[in-house]
Amino acid sequence: MAFEARQSTVGKLLNDSIYRIPRNQRAYVWDEHNWRDLFEDIKLVTEGVSPSHFIGSIVLMEEEEEESLDVFTIIDGQQRIITLTLLLAGLMFAFKKRHMNSDAGGTRKYLVAKDIKDTEHVIVAPENHLSLMRIVEGVINLSPEEAESISAIAFSKSKRIGSKDAQIIKAFQYFSSNFAKMEDDELLSFRDAIISVSYVNIKSSTEEDSYTIFEILNARGMELEDHELLKNYIMRYIHPIEKRDDAKQIWSEIESTVGSNMKAFLRHYAIQKYRLGQGDKDGAYKKIRDFTDPKTAAELLYDLRLKADFYAEITDPTTNDRNAFIFSFLKAHNVRVFRPLLMSLMHAHEMERLSDSAYNDAVEFIYRFYICYKIIGGMESNHLSDSIVKHSYAIELNCTEDAIDEWKASFNNKLPSKETYRNSLLSLGWSHVWPLCSGNKLKDRCKLVLTLLEELKTQSILT
Repeated sequence: MAFEARQSTVGKLLNDSIYRIPRNQRAYVWDEHNWRDLFEDIKLVTEGVSPSHFIGSIVLMEEEEEESLDVFTIIDGQQRIITLTLLLAGLMFAFKKRHMNSDAGGTRKYLVAKDIKDTEHVIVAPENHLSLMRIVEGVINLSPEEAESISAIAFSKSKRIGSKDAQIIKAFQYFSSNFAKMEDDELLSFRDAIISVSYVNIKSSTEEDSYTIFEILNARGMELEDHELLKNYIMRYIHPIEKRDDAKQIWSEIESTVGSNMKAFLRHYAIQKYRLGQGDKDGAYKKIRDFTDPKTAAELLYDLRLKADFYAEITDPTTNDRNAFIFSFLKAHNVRVFRPLLMSLMHAHEMERLSDSAYNDAVEFIYRFYICYKIIGGMESNHLSDSIVKHSYAIELNCTEDAIDEWKASFNNKLPSKETYRNSLLSLGWSHVWPLCSGNKLKDRCKLVLTLLEELKTQSILT
């Protein structure tokens, strides 16, 4: 096995090389959540809040040199490389629009590479998204006068090829709209921050080697994300090898479904599926890996795909029913602790081990418990973690009536005493002038309790 792994920067990555993304790789699926996260992280560097930004590992397979240029196939990292290219293209467009010609020229080498025949090649070339290359070539050839007279929206639309490139176009427009709000010196600082972004550069001679490399780097303590490691683990053990393209597509769907919640999703998945507890220092990936037979990698992937749909429904409900109201309420109050339990309940419901009425009652119980425990009782949600681990795992493993009753009894035992609850309710208030009852958090609690009392009173009148 021949490979090279070292920490490098984007400025060195996008320079005098060509990166190809074959058609069998997944499509570009990053959305505004991902774009915003990356943009804000890089902006923190320009503001001096963070010294640099790290984007994980990028796995490349070496190909034959072409006219003195190094050529690589991107095995993993295409979403990040495409997005970085769109960022730089958006910056060059902004430079030209402001007649910052020398700065536009200085950015050119990160978008196109010259071979020994003085022919320019777009550095990042995805076969699935020709619009990216058209945007880069368009920005390179655009004169400052032309850039000044056309909007980023009109320019990018003119480079679009088919509906599958919609996200490419939207990303360019998103970054361009943000750059338009910046001062000239901010744009220059942002470009410098992009170039300084660090990553782990992994080069191998075969795709098969790349999966082994991930494990070696992880064992050596390299800074790799759990989702990167888990994807590698699954792909490594998918057999026959011909099934890996399908597996990559399924993984792409998982990432697209969960979006920027990937890290939280894997942690909550490991809690409800493998009893990941607060005392487990190794994290979600190692917990999942250690309790999964490599022969069942495909089953793990399918289960992750299913749970991703559940997680997306919890974080961004698509229905308009009572459960969606409760999910939205928990999201609005930034309550994440119940998500592993909710995934287990949703899975049991999906598998018809929990009836519609029992499932709805369970979700309602979580809502009412949180109101009593946190909103009125003032208890801390993180004190529930151990109980969440225990019962979400038990319900996932075998959702019986006894398991549901045991969970509810456990939670009820955590509620404050009736007298404590009564005193907490009576003392709950909010005021502009009284210090003991000031503050937005108290105001929100008070408003919520009054709303609940109003609902309860209305129902009693109707009945």
